Amino acid sequence: RAMADAPGEDLAGPAPTRPLLQIAPMLDVTHRDFRYLMRLLTKRAQLWTEMVVDDTVLHNLEPVKCDKFLGYDPVEHPVVCQLGGSDPAKLAEVAQVVERYGYDEVNLNVGCPSCRVSKGEFGCSLMKRKEVVRDIVHAMSRAVQIPVTVKCRLGVDDLDTPEFARDFVSAVAAGGCKHFIMHARKAWLSGLSPAQNRSVPPLWYDRVLGLCRHFPDLSFSLNGGVNDLGHARALLGFPGPRLPGEEDRLVGLAWGCPDAGALPSNLQGVMIGRGAMNNPMMLWDADQSLYGLSRSHRAPTRRSILEAYGAYLEERYPPDDPDRPVGVVHQALKPTLGVFAGLRGNRAFRCTVDKLTRDR
Repeated sequence: RAMADAPGEDLAGPAPTRPLLQIAPMLDVTHRDFRYLMRLLTKRAQLWTEMVVDDTVLHNLEPVKCDKFLGYDPVEHPVVCQLGGSDPAKLAEVAQVVERYGYDEVNLNVGCPSCRVSKGEFGCSLMKRKEVVRDIVHAMSRAVQIPVTVKCRLGVDDLDTPEFARDFVSAVAAGGCKHFIMHARKAWLSGLSPAQNRSVPPLWYDRVLGLCRHFPDLSFSLNGGVNDLGHARALLGFPGPRLPGEEDRLVGLAWGCPDAGALPSNLQGVMIGRGAMNNPMMLWDADQSLYGLSRSHRAPTRRSILEAYGAYLEERYPPDDPDRPVGVVHQALKPTLGVFAGLRGNRAFRCTVDKLTRDR
């Protein structure tokens, strides 16, 4: 299988220097198959793995076992591996494994509010221990040559002032982190589910702008509440040629602060998560609308995307393979469930896919 045979490949333009669009890490979602489907739609967006816990890798260092957690298709580049943990030595060792696998970047999860993560003393609970995060980043940065980044929130529990976020960023930057991906909400470690933590705490986009301006030598990406490319374009100040109706005032409205002014140059990009999962086809022209690339052939269709993805699945999971894992059909087809989102027949398609996976 060659990626050149897949739809959406005929794009002209230099490789991006900024991660203008990042596909957020999502547990049980951004696995290898999902990332391949994303790459069929966009060749430039930065893809992220699910969070991989440090002990998971350290207990499965044999190549065959490790591939299950860190394997990826070469076409996924640029691709980031997100790690979870709280032990600097362990995370430094795992970061070296990630680098050997060829990932473009390794990220530390300091933003997940799941109770499972918090009980393990990592994820968002680490925001209460900024010195530990600093030491983790320092250890990882000394162990690898690829960038070490941090994904976090603006606050946790009652620690939610702008000063808290600035102190956290300042401390972690001292450990060597140069790029922060900011989920523009606080998180409650108890009382709210992970899903509620993605919607109940209010968005504080203006505070992310404040961090950009307070730390001009660091770079930031915005996460949270970004569900479509139009919103992403506005948040980025409408990169490239403007489309009809794209006015300066819409940039301020997108940020929730009409007097936002010129966007800081160290705002690197925006991250989309559930929007890409629920409606992947919205990314069909991401490379043109965000990166300004040109396409030499016709745009991809839902049929061409599904045919290319089907060809990939047939090669990755041969029907006659006796060692094919149980449940792999369900996992492999799950990324397609949103391909017809918003169209007539969407429910019938989803039901048919669900029935097929149950039959297998």
